[in-house]
Amino acid sequence: MNIYSRFLSRYYFGTVKIFRLPDLGEKIKEATIKKWHVKIGDHVNEFDPIADVSTDKMFTQIPSNYTGKVHKLFHQEEETCLVGGDFLEIEIESDNQQSAASETHHHSIKQEDSKQQEIHQTIQTNNTTSNHKLATPAVRHLAKQKGIDLSKVSGSGKDGRILKTDLEKDKQSQKEQPSSSTKINIKSESTSTVIKMSDFQKGMQKSMTEANSIPHLYLKEEVDLTELAQMREQLKKEKNITFMTLLIKSFSLALAKYPILNSTYDPTKQFEYTQHLSHNVSVALDSPKGLVVPNIKNVQNLSISQIQDELNRLRTLGEKGQLSFNELSGGTICLSNIGTIGGTYTGPLILAPQVCIVGIGRLMTVPRYDAKMNIVPRKIMNLSFGCDHRVIDGATVARFNNVWKTYLENPTSMFIHLK
Repeated sequence: MNIYSRFLSRYYFGTVKIFRLPDLGEKIKEATIKKWHVKIGDHVNEFDPIADVSTDKMFTQIPSNYTGKVHKLFHQEEETCLVGGDFLEIEIESDNQQSAASETHHHSIKQEDSKQQEIHQTIQTNNTTSNHKLATPAVRHLAKQKGIDLSKVSGSGKDGRILKTDLEKDKQSQKEQPSSSTKINIKSESTSTVIKMSDFQKGMQKSMTEANSIPHLYLKEEVDLTELAQMREQLKKEKNITFMTLLIKSFSLALAKYPILNSTYDPTKQFEYTQHLSHNVSVALDSPKGLVVPNIKNVQNLSISQIQDELNRLRTLGEKGQLSFNELSGGTICLSNIGTIGGTYTGPLILAPQVCIVGIGRLMTVPRYDAKMNIVPRKIMNLSFGCDHRVIDGATVARFNNVWKTYLENPTSMFIHLK
C-alpha cells in the first residue's frame, strides 16, 4: 500500500492496519489458510479468532491483535501465506490500541512491534500450553488470569471448543474438591555406592584393556559330542573324568599339527612371534574372588588321568585363593569354559601375549538328522575361537578346528596319538 492509498484510507475509513502472519515458531516459513472466521466488513475484537491455518508441523488458530472492521483479506482459503506476509487489513478506530499479552519477545516482522509479538505468544500458547484445545483468545486470557489449565477442561462448544461457561464450571468443581496441594516431604537417600575393585578385578581390567587393542579374528563352530559322552561314561567307571579334561587333551593333540596357535606375540617386536613346544593350557576358572586363569603345564606329555588331577588341584587352589605365581604365569593358549554357567557362543578376548583363546559353550541335547534322515537326539556343544589376526589367518584357524572337531566327534581316532 503506497503513501497516497494510506492517506485515503485514514481519511475515509480511519486507520487501516495491515496484519501480517506472525512467527509460528519451529522455523516455519509458511502456512496454509484452512478457514477464515471473518469476512470483509465484519467487526472483530482484539484476540478474536480470524483464521485457522496449518503447517507441516501444526494446526493452529490466528487471533486478531486489533479491534476494528475487516477491510481486506489477502488470501483465499487453501492458499499459502508466508510468515511475515500480508494477511488481512483491519480498519481501526485509534492508533493507540495496545496488546494486553505482549510479554514474550520473538523474532517477527519489523513494523508491527508489540502487536505481532503478542500474537506469536498467543499462538505458542495455543499449540503447547493448551495441547491444541480449541478456545478463543479471550477465553485463553481468562483462563490464564484464573490459573486454569485448558488441557484439563472439557469444552462444550462446537468441535469441543472451550467456552467461558466451561471455565466457570471448572473453577466451581475445583472449589468443591479437597485441596491436594499439601507437600509431601520425601527423604532423599543415595542409591549408588562406589566400589573399590579387588586385586583380581584390577588384573582383569588391565589384561582386558590390553586385549581390546588386539585385532581379533573370530570363528564359531558346532560340534557333536554324542560319541565323546558315551566314551566318558566308560571312563567314569574308573575315574570321574570331566568333559573339560577330554577337551584339553584333544586340543593339545590338534596343536601338534598347528603349533602356530600355541604362540605368544610381543608387539614391540613387530614382525616376529614366539612358538612354544610346551602346551601350557590356561583354563579360565570362576572363583569367589573373581576370574582366575591358571594353566596346566606340558599337557602334551600328560595322560587324561593326570590332566584331570591337575585340573582338580588348580580348581581347589582357586576356590581357596591360594594359586601361586607359577600357576598363574607361563600360559601359551587358553580355554574358557563359560558353558558351565550358561551360554552357547561367545566372543572371547585373547589373554595377551597369547594369540588364541577358545570359548566353550554349554552342552545341550538337541534334535538332529542322522545319515538316514531320521531325527535323533544329539549332544551338541558350541566353540568360539578368538585369535590374534596379526599372527594367525582364518584358514589356519579353520583347519585346526577341523582336526580338533574330528577328535571330539570321533574320540577313538585320537587314541593312536596318545602318549
